[in-house]
Amino acid sequence: MLRRVTAVLVVVASTALTFPGRVNAADPVGWKPVFSMSFDDQGTLPTGCSAYNGAEEGAQAGYFLPEAVTVSGGHLRLALHRRAYAGKQFVTGEVRCLGAAQQFGRYEFKARVPVGAGIGSMALLRPVDGQATRHGSQLEIMARPGAEQAEVSNGDGTEVNTKVLDGSYSDWHTYVIEWAPSGFRVYVDAKERWVDPAASTEPRWFGFAVTTGDKAGTPGSSTALPAEFQIDYLRIWAFAPVSSTSSAAGPSTRAEGGSPAGPVGRHWSLWLAVVAAVASALALFAFVIHKTRPRRPPSSHRA
Repeated sequence: MLRRVTAVLVVVASTALTFPGRVNAADPVGWKPVFSMSFDDQGTLPTGCSAYNGAEEGAQAGYFLPEAVTVSGGHLRLALHRRAYAGKQFVTGEVRCLGAAQQFGRYEFKARVPVGAGIGSMALLRPVDGQATRHGSQLEIMARPGAEQAEVSNGDGTEVNTKVLDGSYSDWHTYVIEWAPSGFRVYVDAKERWVDPAASTEPRWFGFAVTTGDKAGTPGSSTALPAEFQIDYLRIWAFAPVSSTSSAAGPSTRAEGGSPAGPVGRHWSLWLAVVAAVASALALFAFVIHKTRPRRPPSSHRA
């Protein structure tokens, strides 16, 4: 009897202690997952995404061709080649996920940008209505030797706000862009780097591009080409507030220090439940021991 009770208690305690590990840490509070791609299928772009074919705008010196967009080795690769095409000095790549267009969204990706002067690697949020140009937002990463930086711009239809984020960007990093009714946020490696209260309400699509010219300048002889902007994975969420309170406070629950949303708050309540379960199990164990242990007969019955 005692062995059976002990076995049951071990199972109960083990289940309680391992329960927090089953929380889905990939789904932050206030967001509903709609898309996830790890680029493991050779040559396959995500459903709803396609390589763009056309000239870059403004002073940019490249022409986007589908041949500069590939999927291999578990990565989405956008290449920049030193080759003239249609009046541009360079051939480059851009991916547009028009099938993932939505109003508000959370976008997480892990990427490595090419190192060298004259190259800009970009995550794009562009309005479905191409005429609404002041509704565009983007994160442009430039890993110029000795002058690495990322520049964020965010348009809400009335103005475009910008912020330069200093730091080292030449290695693999995880980036998160949150676009919610409460504002626009950018995280790098789980650290909040910028918050802009402005937020576009136009439906927008998400994409990636590697560019040259304009703010980045153009690659000189010291910049090795071809170069690649590599993306390891992409995850997209739709805005789904769990209550009016959470919607007003922001799109996600953050831990102290401004890290992206996750199961941190839920873990506290889960551990409280674990402590209660273990305490109950120990009380039950003590009760069973008390009831099943041999008892000494009263003194009047002793020989």
